[in-house]
Amino acid sequence: MKNSLKVLGLASSVLFATQTASAAIIGWQTFDATGGTNANMADSTPDNNTTYDATPAGSSAGNVYLTGRIGAGASSLGRDGWGINTSNTFLNGPGFGNESADSSRLIVNNLMSDGSVGTRIGANGQPGASSWKFGNSGNQRTGDVQITNESDYYFRVEWAHFDARVGSANAPDNLQMVYLTGNDTTFDNDLRRFDTGNELTNQVSLYNEDYDPTNSAGALTDNVSRSLGLATSTQLYLAPGASAAFRFLWTGQVTNGAQSQIDNLAFEGTFFETADLLVEIDPANVSAVPVPASAWLFMSALAGLFGRKRLSK
Repeated sequence: MKNSLKVLGLASSVLFATQTASAAIIGWQTFDATGGTNANMADSTPDNNTTYDATPAGSSAGNVYLTGRIGAGASSLGRDGWGINTSNTFLNGPGFGNESADSSRLIVNNLMSDGSVGTRIGANGQPGASSWKFGNSGNQRTGDVQITNESDYYFRVEWAHFDARVGSANAPDNLQMVYLTGNDTTFDNDLRRFDTGNELTNQVSLYNEDYDPTNSAGALTDNVSRSLGLATSTQLYLAPGASAAFRFLWTGQVTNGAQSQIDNLAFEGTFFETADLLVEIDPANVSAVPVPASAWLFMSALAGLFGRKRLSK
């Protein structure tokens, strides 16, 4: 058994190293609200964006090949939760999702959106912190986020990273993430399945976790790195110019006023030359590396078994 595990571990390491040769991350450490902390979350300025290119070639949005927005503009409804929480006593950790499983998710290892070196903003205990809060009532427990492929290439969306916190025993403790089709957005939303070539079904669930069904625990934090390939049993990709929108839904609250939060939200993936997803490419360097699709799906399944860490507090 030990030898089998060693072989599996070696295979996993090799495949993972191959897959991340040109991985890209776009993410938020902090969140912007235009109407005070309780309303109008509208953030189209991700803090980290590893697709920054000082001299972009082909299609781009200024100096980046991926863009994103949260709240207003992320869908036709623009659900924005309950605004932001500016406390620096919780969340505001060092990475996106489960950074302990993969150091490439550490904020300091990912370029900022202006091309500067990765820098933590509002780290735990430091000024400038903020998280996305949910939980007052109704629509304020839902929030939308969207990413857009601005490049000339195909972007495989591989991971959703986020840190989720159930604020108290009375707070919402069930978190779900679903996909929104173009019918629910004002953009060309079109996240495609590799196995069928069709767009994902509207409102299909990609993550669903009931953290505390008895509502007996206090605050709880979960660092989540969700493999979207594992969630759908296929690869998912965005063609040039296409977008993908997702909605977070919190439920299970005991009282309306109690809140839960999301922080360090990011999406990770890889660019490819064509829709066959065989040859990786870095738009900023226009360098290609062939990678079998089956290798990525195998690695995604392995990562799904080990890629999550939960911390109680």
